[in-house]
This record gives sequence, C-alpha cells and structure tokens, in this order.
Amino acid sequence: MPDVFVAPEKETQDGEIQQSQTGDVKTDNTPIKTSPKVELLKQGNHVHIFSSLCQYPDDITFENQENNEKVILFIRRDFITNLGWMLMGAILIVLPIIFLIIQKSVSFSFSFNFIPINFIIVFLLFYYLIVLTYLYISFITWFFNISLVTDTRIVDVDFSNVIYKNVSSTKLDLIQDVSFSQVGVIRTFFDYGDILVQTAGTLDNFEFSAAPQPENVVHIIGDLIGRGGSGV
Repeated sequence: MPDVFVAPEKETQDGEIQQSQTGDVKTDNTPIKTSPKVELLKQGNHVHIFSSLCQYPDDITFENQENNEKVILFIRRDFITNLGWMLMGAILIVLPIIFLIIQKSVSFSFSFNFIPINFIIVFLLFYYLIVLTYLYISFITWFFNISLVTDTRIVDVDFSNVIYKNVSSTKLDLIQDVSFSQVGVIRTFFDYGDILVQTAGTLDNFEFSAAPQPENVVHIIGDLIGRGGSGV
C-alpha cells in the first residue's frame, strides 16, 4: 500500500503547529518527534482508458450508488489479456496485403484478373468492416466488464457482445471468504489472476477474472471485511 509523505507547513502564530520537512512537530517551541510517514490518505486517483486497477478513483460513479458510498477499488481484466485479439486483428488487417504481394510474386495457374475492380473494392470494404467490428466488440467487452469494491459492497458488471449486460452486487458483511488463484508462468510474471469472492447462503459467488495484483486486491477486500466496510 503506497505511503505519502507529510507535507511541510509554514510557521504560524503562537500556539499553532509548525511542521518541518523531517516530520518534527513543534508546539509552543517544544519539539515532538513523529514518524516521517503517515497512513495512506484517501486521495482520489484517475481511471484512464487503459486502466485495469485503480485505488480510490475519484471519477467513477455507478447507478444506485448511495450518497456517502465511496469506491475503494476499480478492477478490470489486466490489459495484457487483450494481446490475443489485438494480434489477431493485426493479422487480419494485413492479410489482404500479404495475399496481394504473394500473388504478384508467384505465378498462379488461376488468375483474379477477370474479377471487376469494383467488386474487389466492395469485398475489401466489407472485409475490413467485419475486422473493425471484431476489434470494436473485443475492446468494449474488455472496457465495460468491470468490478467495483466500495466501502459497503461489491458490484460486478458483466458486459458481453454489446447486447448483454448484467449487474450484480453483495454487501461486504455477506462475504464469507475471498481468495485468488494465479496459475502459469505468464500470469505470475505479469502478476494477474482470478479472484473468487464467496458469499453466504444461496447468493451467487463473484469471480474477477484475470484481475491485476490479485494478492493485493484480496488483502484490501479482506481488510474491508475485517473493519466492517469502514475503508482501508
């Protein structure tokens, strides 16, 4: 958990506190030694378009959020998991170009010269429209599949194929256990894994797939549960 340093304060009038860069606090000219670091402040962070994990985001709100409810964690699948469809999209984009180069350099018994150029243009436009649609759907599926941990509950948003959206939530006091699994060299190297939140009774469990820093996330959620959802 990151630390912040105590900011220096200017000297004020008699009876007020004077604080130096070293963390020494003086009141009425009497030095009192304090630690140069303090507990994590609840300062907001910004969620960027490619963010996968953010603590205390100040620009995230959601439907049915209560007035004093604070978002502690913003979680999305690790960005490294997008490399599969990004690589496939890049291959599909350059595939017609590669095919054209091969046709020009190698003599085929079958030629496409008889096909009208207008038909080829329409085919390529339709082909690239499909490729762009595939890339767009893959991106927004990653972008809108998010999980939020607030100081009172967990909210999970499942978004798939543009037409499917499911929002579920559970209170922190209904959580029985939280654990994570990180199997494989790639997941261990890039530090992401699956987080399982087990709830009480017949309530559905929550699973955060390929979440970044799973050990840290599990620690924060466990700390929230231990403190009764009062924040970390």
